[in-house]
Amino acid sequence: MSKEMDEDKAFEQELKGKMGWKCSCSLEVVDKESSLHSVCCKNCGKIFKTNRNVDLCFECEKSVKK
Repeated sequence: MSKEMDEDKAFEQELKGKMGWKCSCSLEVVDKESSLHSVCCKNCGKIFKTNRNVDLCFECEKSVKK
């Protein structure tokens, strides 16, 4: 093996140890549940995703503020 390959493997092992990964292809971050939820706009009926507690889509929210 070349020196570069050894360094890559060492770096990968270091990452696995720090991040708690079982292997470099399994990311536990992917298993994390999203904070986004689907909401239907009460003004226009558009379905959108948001992490805020709102009843209007961004476009309707802008027009109401004017």
